[in-house]
Amino acid sequence: MLEPAAYLEPRRSPRVALRIPIALRWEGHRFSGSTLVVNSHGALMYAQQNVLVGEIFELENVRTRVFCHCRVVWQRGLDQTGFFKLGVEMLEAHPAMWSPDYSMALASARPQDSAG
Repeated sequence: MLEPAAYLEPRRSPRVALRIPIALRWEGHRFSGSTLVVNSHGALMYAQQNVLVGEIFELENVRTRVFCHCRVVWQRGLDQTGFFKLGVEMLEAHPAMWSPDYSMALASARPQDSAG
């Protein structure tokens, strides 16, 4: 697995590799999944069911019970894991969506100042 620093690049907010349990609500159905990569504006995730590109759904961080609305901007379809891979953007930036995991991963990915 790539280190969080590998995902730091010019974007609206830095990306980090994080596995966070999630729940999606779409068209009256609730199903689970897990993030792979997150930032303050979206995520790459696995989901038990497919959601079509352009569709809006409710996303929940199962650990923190924080919710937001997202739009699917990319989907890969069913892969060998048995899950659907989705790229999503939050309708509004929501840095607290992944807290405290996101904050800690960002802090550990930043270069440390060396004394001496």
